Amino acid sequence: MSENNTIIEALRAYFCQCPLLKEGKIGVDYLGPLATEYSINPEVCTPIIRQYTDGGSLRQYQFSFMSVEYYSSDVLANIENSGFYEAFADWVEQQDKNAVLPTVDGIQSIEVLSSAYLFAADEKTARYLIQCRITYLKN
Repeated sequence: MSENNTIIEALRAYFCQCPLLKEGKIGVDYLGPLATEYSINPEVCTPIIRQYTDGGSLRQYQFSFMSVEYYSSDVLANIENSGFYEAFADWVEQQDKNAVLPTVDGIQSIEVLSSAYLFAADEKTARYLIQCRITYLKN
């Protein structure tokens, strides 16, 4: 499959190298309660985009990149959280443009599918996510 055993392992290794991430851990299917933590969560999608006559296919793997961030009524702190995800989306786009991709066999691209948004908050922390995907060829 790749130098990592699974797609999710390749994605985790890839994002561990993102210079924008604060000192936090990257989980898989788990986002703890403390800021700043990150998680990569696979999403439901149709994996096959195009089936070829030779038996190969163009596939996709959709996932959410999520985080827990500090949150309050302080507008500047919340602007910083949104700014992180704008920069994160730009970083993913630039990496794709420069062909710096996760180590998945046949990988074609990595892209952002949605703007980041806050999906849960309490008085001290907020949870944000941005949806992404990779496309790859499989024989």
